[in-house]
Amino acid sequence: MAEAGGQPQESQPTDAPTSIGGAAAGAIDVRVAQSTEHMVVLRVSGEIDMLTAPVLTEHVQEQFARIERTATSSHAPRTLVFDLTRVSFLGSAGLAVLAHAQTTASDRGDAVAVVANARAVLRPLEVTGLDKVLDVRPDLPV
Repeated sequence: MAEAGGQPQESQPTDAPTSIGGAAAGAIDVRVAQSTEHMVVLRVSGEIDMLTAPVLTEHVQEQFARIERTATSSHAPRTLVFDLTRVSFLGSAGLAVLAHAQTTASDRGDAVAVVANARAVLRPLEVTGLDKVLDVRPDLPV
């Protein structure tokens, strides 16, 4: 989905989140919270399950396409950061999005980091072993 008003400016948050669902059915809110030459932060709020994971996938694909368009011959590695500090549920579909993002980034010479501090996110990562594959941290990288 295209963000309202186009692409975010460097290091500027976007104003228009993408949402799906309602309070009873669960919802997801995804926005680019920060974008610099070497890092893009996707801030995700709500629940990541089989109904909402496609929204996150679409945002991930947009960011990888954006990185591809802006890549030059001196392409420095970029990090796609998933800020999941506002996520209340991480299901298997969300784990699959993170794993696929990691594989795609690795194939391109880029990186993925996950910012999480809640059990609702950390536990599924630990149980599946993704915490060993992904760069999981308690706060945003500087």
